[in-house]
Amino acid sequence: MHAARRRFAVAAGLALTALAGVLWLGAALAQDPAPLPPSPVTLAVDAGTYMRIDVPRGPIHVWRPAGYRPDTGATVIYVHGYWDTADTAWTGHQLPQQFAMSAGNAMYIVPEAPAQHRTPVNYPDLGELLRIVEDATGQPRGAALTVALGHSGAYRTIEAWLDEPLLDQIVMIDALYGEEDKIIDWTKASERRRLILVAQDTVLGAEAVHEALPEAFVLDRVPPTYQLMPAEAKAAKVVYLRAQFSHMTLVRGGVVIPSVLRLLPLELLPDLPWQQPLGSLPPPIDAAPP
Repeated sequence: MHAARRRFAVAAGLALTALAGVLWLGAALAQDPAPLPPSPVTLAVDAGTYMRIDVPRGPIHVWRPAGYRPDTGATVIYVHGYWDTADTAWTGHQLPQQFAMSAGNAMYIVPEAPAQHRTPVNYPDLGELLRIVEDATGQPRGAALTVALGHSGAYRTIEAWLDEPLLDQIVMIDALYGEEDKIIDWTKASERRRLILVAQDTVLGAEAVHEALPEAFVLDRVPPTYQLMPAEAKAAKVVYLRAQFSHMTLVRGGVVIPSVLRLLPLELLPDLPWQQPLGSLPPPIDAAPP
């Protein structure tokens, strides 16, 4: 009788131990999985130098990649469109991540710009904007090239800069909403000037520019990889990309911005994530888990 009780007690103990193990395993599986290691793009952004400059006319974001060399580097000014601010574009469009994917040796500047039609241009003087940045960061801008890269309503700010001798190249991403003659005249005025157009919603304006500048190299799609971008697009004075992406995907998708930056004659920094596939942006920090 005692032996039977002992066997029953041992069996019950083993059952309780097994049950505890099952409960522990279930609790462990219910916990959040271990976080994935940072992507190469995230590591490259973190390795760079960032500053948000607070000034009365609106914030200015500045990012320089690790290894930035101002003597051989460029200055790239990205101007956001309507219904965005410099802050929302910086984070929501993952601009430093897209800059890092281009691997270009440049000082990247994102100033505040009009968020609505009747809002005044925050920084109508490009030279003054660059002086503010150099004074605040203590770093000289990239001397090799100055580029204005703008989306949508950015055309108003870029048009204010057309008489600035520092401006070498303009990239307009769905940013032709009239007064195309100003862009055409700017492009024709000097052989050293270069224009890159990307159009989806603004095809009519882009086609008008193409008609006036028939020497433009035209692509009917934005290539899905850097390798498929024709060499002619990198050398042409005027490039026109008829895009297959929607208006906001053009600047949020991680394909167009790195692609057009690679069309610029920027020195490439080999330690940046230049081999990452286009569109492979890391999940935003505040993204909900799947």
